[in-house]
Order: sequence, then C-alpha cells, then structure tokens
Amino acid sequence: MCKIPAARNRLIQANTKVDAICTSSGVPGASIGVLRNGRIFHTYNYGYTHLDTRSPTTADTVYGIGSLTKAFIAAAIGKLIDDGKLSWDTPIHTVLPAFDHYDPDVAKSLTIADILSHRSGLSGLGAMSLAFQGDGDMLLPKSSLFSLINHFPVSAPIRSTWEYFVRGYSLAGAVIEHVTQKPLGEFVDEIIFEPFGMHNTSFRPGDFASTELAGPHVGLSNGSAFRLPKLQVFEDTFFEASGGIYSSLNNMLTWASNMLQSVKGPYYSIVKGAGFILSNHIAMYNPSVNERSYGFGWMRAQLPGIVVGGNSFLWPLDKSPVLGSRTDKTLMVYHYGSTVGYQSFIAIFPEMDSAVVVLTNSMGISHAADWIARTIIQALLGVDDGNHYVELASEANRRAVQGYDEMLTALDGMRAACPTFRRRDLAAFPGNYSHDSGLFTIAISLDTDSRSGLVLRFQGLDSQAYALRHFCGDAFEWALTFDESRKRGRYEVTAPSYYLFHFHVDGDEAISLFWDIEGRGSPVVFKKI
Repeated sequence: MCKIPAARNRLIQANTKVDAICTSSGVPGASIGVLRNGRIFHTYNYGYTHLDTRSPTTADTVYGIGSLTKAFIAAAIGKLIDDGKLSWDTPIHTVLPAFDHYDPDVAKSLTIADILSHRSGLSGLGAMSLAFQGDGDMLLPKSSLFSLINHFPVSAPIRSTWEYFVRGYSLAGAVIEHVTQKPLGEFVDEIIFEPFGMHNTSFRPGDFASTELAGPHVGLSNGSAFRLPKLQVFEDTFFEASGGIYSSLNNMLTWASNMLQSVKGPYYSIVKGAGFILSNHIAMYNPSVNERSYGFGWMRAQLPGIVVGGNSFLWPLDKSPVLGSRTDKTLMVYHYGSTVGYQSFIAIFPEMDSAVVVLTNSMGISHAADWIARTIIQALLGVDDGNHYVELASEANRRAVQGYDEMLTALDGMRAACPTFRRRDLAAFPGNYSHDSGLFTIAISLDTDSRSGLVLRFQGLDSQAYALRHFCGDAFEWALTFDESRKRGRYEVTAPSYYLFHFHVDGDEAISLFWDIEGRGSPVVFKKI
C-alpha cells in the first residue's frame, strides 16, 4: 500500500473518472467519501441535487440509501440481543405467531439469523410484482405481509443456499416492532441515529427540506437523466426495513466509522454484536476458493475477487471483472443499495481501518455507484487490477439497454411464429382478475382511445395503467422499452414471459389469466371475480 500523500493524489485524480461515469450513466448528483485510519480522508461531491434547480450536492445532501438500510436493521436486532430480549437463533414464529408458513419445517425452524443472512430457502421474487409496479405506488398494505409470506414457495432447503430475500427483512422489522412496541423508525433513531449524531438520517423523507433531499432520477438510454415525478416513500410499509432509510455522506461516514470501531473487539463495540453481524453466515455462489459470503446486512469478499451485486448480473459470474490486486489481499465487507431514483454503496476494510461510501441520486443505466466505488477503491488501495471502470461503466450501460432490446426482439419472434394469430372479440376480456390471496387485482378494460386494444390497471389504479396489446391467440403483451420502464420508476425485468398475459376463455368470456410474475416460467393464475 502506498503512503498517504500518494493515496490522496490518486483519489483526487479519480474524481475525473467519477465525473465520466456519472455523465455516461445518467446520474445528475453523487457524494463520495473515504475513511482512512478511522478518519475522513477524502470527499468529493459531483453535480446537482435536482436537475431543475441545479443546486450543488454537498456532504450533507440526503439520498435514499436503499438496501444499505439492512445493516441498520441487523444492528437494531443486535441491540435487542445484547439486552437479552432475543437471540440470533430465536425462531420467528415464537415472536410473530402470525408467521405460519405452509411448510411446517420452515414455520418451526426459520430463525432471525436465517432471515438476516438470506438463507431462508424461500422465493419471494414474484411478490415484488404484487407490491410494486413503479410510479412510486406501494400496491399492498403493510398488514398483508403474513398473508403473502406464509405462501411463498420453498426454492431450496433452509440454510442450504443463499438467495436474496427482501421480505426476510420485512419480518425482521416486524420482530423489532413487536419486541420494542415502537415503530421501527423510532427505535432505530433512538439506538443509532441519535446516539451517533446522525441527524441527517431518517426513515421519513418528509423530515427533510426540499433543499436538503436530493431528488430521485433515472438514467435513460442516451445517457441523460430524467427526474421522476414522485418520491417513493417506504415509511410504514413492509419494505421499510429492507430499503427505507435516507441519509447523507457525512452521516454514512459516521456509520462506517462506528462499524470499524466496533469490530476491534467487545471492549470497543459501539454497535452491539458487530463482530457476529459481519461474520460469514452463508457462502454466496459456490464454488469459490476465496471468501465470498453474506453476514447480516453485509456481504464479504476477499480481494482480489469477484464482487457480487451492483452490476454483476450483467456478466456471467465467472466473467465478472475482478476487483483488487493479486499481490495485495484484503477483506472487504460491503453492500449495495438500489431504490427508486437512487443507488448507493458502502464498504469497510477492517484490516486497514478504512471505508468507502458512494451515494447517488439516480437509478443509473447500470449501477453507477458500483463503478464509482470500484474506481475509488482502486485509488485508495493503490492497485492496478487491469480494469478501466469508466469503460466498464459504458459497456454495462450498453448491456443494460440491450437486455430490453433483446426482450422485445424475442417477443417479436414469438409473435411472428404464432400459429393462431387471429384475435377474439375484445369484449371477451374486460373484468377484474384476482390473485388467490385476494390482495391483488388486475383490472382489464377496453382502450377507449384506440378501441383496438386493452388496458391493464394494477390494483385498478389509473396511475398503474399499461397498454395491453394482442400477441397471439388469447395472449396479450404489455412489454416496455428501457426508457419507458425507467420513466415509470420500475425495477429491471427483461424476461419476455413476464410481459405476457395468457387468458383462459370459456365460451365467449375469459374466466382467468395466467401471468409469470417471477419471469421464471411458472405462471400464476388470476381468476375473474
């Protein structure tokens, strides 16, 4: 590792690369910070909080941090364990009797450690489709959590494999609220935000003036940024515990500093149970000779290594760019965040007493915070891993857009090969189609403007309307381009089957529709009511 003056010069020089990544990815504003030997060593603020006001970002600008929230939830659980109110191995059902999964083994055996480390064996990807379809709308109430989670399919034996399971942190939030008899935000504020002096951090974006809170944006295919018209609010929803915190660079550096202090040993521990929280609780994507695992709200990677998350889905895992020098090995404990209009990254390097934080106010074309973080880590460590992250960001952006183009091309090919292209009278299809939980409805109506197609409305909401076009026989599609999807603040889905509704018609009337809500080839039936 190089001396401090050299490291500072490298970081200053890296700022121009940060600018280039933001410019190509549709990111109007970013805040970047580095701790070294536990102290603030470098900060850089790029661009603007809002495209319209052109107000410059600062280290106190507040951003949505997305899944970086999970580390705070793990710390809150650690405090309850330190107080003797829980243990890491406490079964969920003993705290939350409403958790009564259809699989008795899951119902009885699932523990707090299991949900915090994503080793539950449950697959809840499809439920995201029911809860969120963009436009800043939360489509299911918090009270529906158990009605859904008790029926989530088992994808693997419990503790056998790692699969990212957002709803596990919904359960963790419910555990905290049940044990403390306080709203989640109030308890975390009481034990972390206030004691640590993190006064620009909250689950409630309404706590901040418009001049403090960076607006949510998305990156479009041409590299421009688009301001989303609505801020996604997770407060008092079941996504609050998995991605609901808003924070600033200065506050997140404070958080990183306290985590670094806490891992030095029990005597220094400010974050209770930090050592256990950051430990390896399940391997990620074996085989891997080097460290690649998940703790509680934190990932672990031995550098040099492949870093899971951010942009890793754009490459086959074994083809992903390797971060770090092959001659300088170090442990990185990290996490990515991505929420509607924001991307983020945090990493701590316990052996170096160092940390990197990146916050951005855009859902970039690809995960810009990932490329920025890699650029900063490369400069901090003074390593040449052979990667040029500005170029890799551009390539990732191309691949992200290409994913949508390939999905549309695949649908065109399927449509052209349709053996029964004839279209039934559209009057057969309108009606309300309900998920078997009774919680979610898809309303189908005639397109009164064109009279040549249908319109779907998730939960019957006008804000959730999409054009539904004839595809083949009794199937219709509602596929979106990359830019159409981004302008509606949607998460990325490029499986062709996801955008197809297959209607079952009895006589002259459709009685149900089938929708592959996970994009994995397993359609779910929605019955007309």
